[in-house]
Amino acid sequence: MSIIKVGYLISYDYEFVKTSLRRVYNSVTEIVFAVDINRKTWAGEDFFISDDFWKWVKETDVENKITIYEDDFSIPGLTTMECDTRERNMLGKRMGACDWYVQIDSDEYFLDFEAFAAKLREFKPVVPTTICCNVTTLFKELNTGYLLIDESVETLSFATNNPVYHVARNNQSGNEHLYWDDLVLHQSWARTPDEIKLKLTNWGHKDDFNTTSLYKLWNAIDEFNYHCLSNFHPLSPSTWPKLKFIPGDVNEILNSSLLKELRGKNGLSSRKKKNFLSRLWKKIKSSF
Repeated sequence: MSIIKVGYLISYDYEFVKTSLRRVYNSVTEIVFAVDINRKTWAGEDFFISDDFWKWVKETDVENKITIYEDDFSIPGLTTMECDTRERNMLGKRMGACDWYVQIDSDEYFLDFEAFAAKLREFKPVVPTTICCNVTTLFKELNTGYLLIDESVETLSFATNNPVYHVARNNQSGNEHLYWDDLVLHQSWARTPDEIKLKLTNWGHKDDFNTTSLYKLWNAIDEFNYHCLSNFHPLSPSTWPKLKFIPGDVNEILNSSLLKELRGKNGLSSRKKKNFLSRLWKKIKSSF
């Protein structure tokens, strides 16, 4: 049977991994949490992880699958994106030999990871391969639900048999890229105002666009005006065509028929091959 290992980058938004991990845990062989040993972000800011979180990890890891990998991932003189990419390569090496290396960010939730893992086990490519999946992004939390990106064309790289990364999770040295119709819900922007500010000053894309302007836009959006937005992605406008309201909390949304309908509307055909994206476009898509 194919060995599937999953790696997570654990940083200031570590609480989100509680939702992500429980959708993954039973379907993989091993899980590695990469954490900066000095509790520094890629931008060099301090962050704190509560003891309660580590207690939760211990209680959750009933099959002893989780390994904590600590190293120095915040390097002065490197950009945040360079630190991001460096950490992912170090994590890939630390994960050790396996058939599939899967990297998932803490705020990314597979709709059906069990099905995704089953397809990985059946698929045995003979060339270096990267598997990309569809992503639907939660943009903002409202009182009774969330605004998400509707009719999104976003995809992200998740699994590979050749863990060599060039821009965040993206491989540009010859991997064949396959696009599967599995759906991932990304809680990238549905956070508190303070959490958004922290993200914008510390993530890999902090120098790629005017983050202050994006924050002002995000902060102004509510249940009365969201329908006025169209084509508003900060680097590639058409990537975010419009917003849609979906009621419930995150767990209710993950089990919602509305999300399953999005999978059909936005999804790419399973194992559909596409030409390589440009370096800039891969950078744009790597972490949104």
